[in-house]
Amino acid sequence: MSIVLQLAIAGLSAGSIYALVALGLMLAHKGTGILNFAQGELVALGAYIGLFFSVVLHLPYWQVFILTLLVAAVAGALLERTLIRPLLHAPPFTVIVATLAIGLMIKNLLRIWWPESVSTFSSPLDGLSFQVGEVNINPQYLWITACSLLITGMLALFFRKSLIGKAMQAVSQNVTAARLMGIRVSLIFPLTFAVSTAMAALAGILMAPVVGIQAEMGNIILKGFVVAMLGGFTSLIGCVVGGFILGLLETFGGAFIGGTFKDVTAFVLLMVILLVRPNGIFGSAEARRV
Repeated sequence: MSIVLQLAIAGLSAGSIYALVALGLMLAHKGTGILNFAQGELVALGAYIGLFFSVVLHLPYWQVFILTLLVAAVAGALLERTLIRPLLHAPPFTVIVATLAIGLMIKNLLRIWWPESVSTFSSPLDGLSFQVGEVNINPQYLWITACSLLITGMLALFFRKSLIGKAMQAVSQNVTAARLMGIRVSLIFPLTFAVSTAMAALAGILMAPVVGIQAEMGNIILKGFVVAMLGGFTSLIGCVVGGFILGLLETFGGAFIGGTFKDVTAFVLLMVILLVRPNGIFGSAEARRV
């Protein structure tokens, strides 16, 4: 039972990271209608920004945490303004390919900027653990899970209560109608990418002390996409539940079946979703008037 509980905590922690990536994907899509496949590389970028503040500037962890989110938000707004906005009127497939190209550029720039294979920076929770009965609990795992749940709650309030959140949803549904209603689309788009990139950076900061920092950590986009599909791609709670499901399946499968199972879980789960419930657990088919 103690092993099961430890695996459950680790699985929820991994699932929380996947949920943050999925939330970033969903937020960009919800606010702009763009599916940003560079989100994984933005996770890596956030981790490397944190590494720079920690290792080069020797700042304490909490300053690194806050400054990384701020810098990532500015980078996301600039990314939208310089590379995404000129393609807004292009076909959707062109925009998707463009985001893939942006991700590859970021990955290779990170390889050039920090050539070390794997790096990390310290966290106040490093080396700490506490025991509940026979279960050893890593506080870093609890911190990751708590951050994921807190961000989800904040986003839910943001979309339901704030005018900006409602404006983001209006823009994603119909840009022309949003403009006619007086919404400044030119401000909503960069704001959406700023928040989405900050969430990617948050995932990178949380991952860094656990798995290390490397340019290839951007591959997490695949699992984030699966989680977003599983949750429904429009549901905040769906992203969290989907992340937890994938994290637990990977962790328990890797422990009791083998590491190979852990690597293929996401893709098997994606095929099951597409075959059984294409709109996800919490998603619903769009109704169109004709």
